[in-house]
Amino acid sequence: MDEVARIASIRALLHRDRDDVVVGIGDDAAVLARSESAQVLSVDVQVEGVHFRRAWLGYEDLGHRAYHAAASDLAAMGAAPHAALLSLILPAYVSDEDLDALVQGIGAAADDVGAPVVGGNLARGGELSITTTVIGETSGAGIGRGGASPGEGVYVTGTIGGAALGLAALDAEQGGDARFAPFVACFWRPAAQIVIGQRLVGVATAAADISDGLVADLGHVCHASSVGARIRADLLPTPEGFEEAAHVLGRDPTRLALAGGEDFQLVFTAPVSTTADELATLVGEITPEPGVVCLGAGGEPLPGDYRGFDHF
Repeated sequence: MDEVARIASIRALLHRDRDDVVVGIGDDAAVLARSESAQVLSVDVQVEGVHFRRAWLGYEDLGHRAYHAAASDLAAMGAAPHAALLSLILPAYVSDEDLDALVQGIGAAADDVGAPVVGGNLARGGELSITTTVIGETSGAGIGRGGASPGEGVYVTGTIGGAALGLAALDAEQGGDARFAPFVACFWRPAAQIVIGQRLVGVATAAADISDGLVADLGHVCHASSVGARIRADLLPTPEGFEEAAHVLGRDPTRLALAGGEDFQLVFTAPVSTTADELATLVGEITPEPGVVCLGAGGEPLPGDYRGFDHF
């Protein structure tokens, strides 16, 4: 199909009847009904060869994953999703059927999150690239990264490490092994923690989503808040069977959990309380000294570098 036909096909797959979408896909720009809430905007890009390889996952899973990766930033801010924009760079090898599958995955993820795609752009290029802009709403300024204070707890939602283990299995060409199937699924189909993010408003003092690794993303919070942190590796919440499967693959489970990323769970700081304990797992504390220190079960510093993914 040519560009006009592809846009029409995308519109057919992504259009949702919403009163707040005045003008949607197909015009020069989208128009949304004005809201009285504060607007929260974020953009995320998934680039072939950097964030994924086509051999690792199908187009529908890729679309689903790309959308949730963007929506995760709204979760970290405690925002309610409202709408999204989509920009695709499509190499010649992406067929019409491939594009339909990609867009179907994006559309299903948008339905999960509750923020329809209302516009975007198509272009031809040498590598597949998916750029998703998400728009949310919140009261005030949202949660942010700069509010952590010494003495507060460090909490992690859900479980971490599973997506990194799944990615390691795919990279080792072991993705078809049933022992790694639950962890490959964590990489293919992460879920932005939208509901729990909104529940953190008024509880969390600072937050970030875990995309580049727990240590790396907690480090962003510490830097913005001019504090440091100590985290206990033995307290990290990991999926069932995680350690055993990591050892089978010859990977260090502690390193995967601390530095692996890709889970799109949330790390947040808050005064230790029953409310925070009910929402997430306490894994450490905020300190006045800068830097994130990783400790073992006995309180000893762990050797090695756990900084995680860095684009540059």
